[in-house]
Amino acid sequence: MAPITSIPTHPRTETTGRHLLTLEEDGPVQMGFWVPNRVYATINYLVPLRKHLDTLRDQHAMPPLHDTISTFKQWIEANGVYRMLVSRMLDEANAFLANCPQDIVAQIKGDGDTVVFGYNEFFSYLHIIITTTPSFNDTVQVGTPMNAMLAVPIGTPSGADLFHDATFNAQFKLVLDAWNTFLKSPQSLDKLDIQNPEKRGSWISKAAIAAGVWDKMVHDPTQPGYGYDSWNSFFIRPFVDGARPFQGDATVSVNIGAETTPWAYANNVVNESRFWVKDVAYSLYDLFGGQQEKANLFTGGQLYQGFLSATHYHRWSAPIDGQLVASWLQPGTYFAQRPDQGEVDGTWSGTESQPYLGHVASRAIFIFLHPTCGYIALICIGMVEVSTCAIAPACLVPDGSPPIPITRGTEIGHFEFGGSTHIMLFQKGKVTLADWALSAAQHHADPEPTAMGTVIATAVGSN
Repeated sequence: MAPITSIPTHPRTETTGRHLLTLEEDGPVQMGFWVPNRVYATINYLVPLRKHLDTLRDQHAMPPLHDTISTFKQWIEANGVYRMLVSRMLDEANAFLANCPQDIVAQIKGDGDTVVFGYNEFFSYLHIIITTTPSFNDTVQVGTPMNAMLAVPIGTPSGADLFHDATFNAQFKLVLDAWNTFLKSPQSLDKLDIQNPEKRGSWISKAAIAAGVWDKMVHDPTQPGYGYDSWNSFFIRPFVDGARPFQGDATVSVNIGAETTPWAYANNVVNESRFWVKDVAYSLYDLFGGQQEKANLFTGGQLYQGFLSATHYHRWSAPIDGQLVASWLQPGTYFAQRPDQGEVDGTWSGTESQPYLGHVASRAIFIFLHPTCGYIALICIGMVEVSTCAIAPACLVPDGSPPIPITRGTEIGHFEFGGSTHIMLFQKGKVTLADWALSAAQHHADPEPTAMGTVIATAVGSN
């Protein structure tokens, strides 16, 4: 989402023309089904969260802030610039909400005002989020409560400044780390409770099962947690054996290494570009974190980008039989969205941030070499709070290390506590991409992802 640049006198829409600001249409969907519609997030997440907070206050039951949140708050208050930016971000977010269309304002108002949260509430909300597990629901922002909370603030000018700031990101990562620690603990199994499967937010409810959460996934309904020891271990649950066979002739094929809903295709990818500007091409130099030699491998080549929802499979597999030449974790941002260039006043761009995130967000990068298909890169990119990328220890190939042999289908890593986006790059002149990848932009609304193991490319001249 590009930042809010002014308070409009007319309802906002985003640039896809789908009028995602209105609740009457497919409101929750924004930016590849991950960044939620701001107003939708406010009404369906922030308002209930505020009511919960008010109830705790009324009952004098407000818990002390989590130590990590308390330390984060103290750090902000000891640094005037960050206290200013956080305060301005919240002011700008509330100004946006105060100027929403009247039917939406009426739903938000509740107790007579349109202020969703203030400075101290911001930290209370963070406390609640990192001490609870994400709930299942039947919306596309399932599993992303912090994203819902920040849907408006990260789109403001001050929010954009904050979440592009490396120092602030380093501090905010400590908050995400604390949440991740909780989600890896047995205490996080409350929404996988076999004694009460229909409790609010349950991932083993009839609704969750009907939504396909457990389709072809390893689980044991007779065991606590369905056989998992934490919410995170459930979230990276594996497929049952044989659920995702790798297709095609391995000597001439490249497979998709992750579950994928197609998003974008690009040809003749340039080495360096102003990737932050709307409709400007991907920038290889920035995708590879400034490593020019690696970027040069793919100059003029092809690019495919896809994304996965929070209910999809979150592990990655090697896409080829060949060599794993390099792999590393590239640090980056967590909630940054594409900065607005002032191209359309009173709107935001829902789709531009997904390619943008490939250049700035934290990500895991793999480079493979196939005997006939040449070099292939897989870049797994964290989106918003779902930004933890883990490379399998056996698949870490730092600079200076020799390549390691790899077999397609070998697990090479995973996303933790959420879904994300991913990019595959192909060397110029080496492969022909499958029709579904070439027409990626026509598949944004596919009801099911393209299965991991599907052939995405074949060696030139092999057909």
